Amino acid sequence: MSIGVHNIGQGCVTCLDHDEHYILTFPNGYARQVDALISIFIFNALSILTVPWIELGGECSISCSKTGYNTSIVFHTKPFYGGKKHRITAEIFSPNDKKPFCSIEGEWNGVMYAKYSTGENAVFIDTKKMPTIKKKVRKLEDQDDFESRCLWKDVTYNLK
Repeated sequence: MSIGVHNIGQGCVTCLDHDEHYILTFPNGYARQVDALISIFIFNALSILTVPWIELGGECSISCSKTGYNTSIVFHTKPFYGGKKHRITAEIFSPNDKKPFCSIEGEWNGVMYAKYSTGENAVFIDTKKMPTIKKKVRKLEDQDDFESRCLWKDVTYNLK
């Protein structure tokens, strides 16, 4: 009743203003209630027991070799009965520390709350209040043949 994608490898994000490079791993992705999706597409079903959804699950990490800071992040999948979707917990560590100076919990697509080792609690981030920033992408004619948008341009055109 679900499809899972196990993401392997790692990514690198560079913060040019601080000359910092962050190495990160990725959570797994799941499409839940796939039988409902199939029945919608194939049989045009009128009644479905539950609504299909996409969720992230598993552990990932982010680390910076320049500063030594790192974090361990857990994307929690929704339990079969009860529970919430899109939950996340994380711990942020200072260089060479075994105990986190900050713990985070909440929803990765909503509000996340921070609890600091000092006892202070605060909103860490509210993703719903963040502005949407338009992507900056080179024109297709300026991209190499195997760059994503150039490679998939025909598929994108036909999907539209």
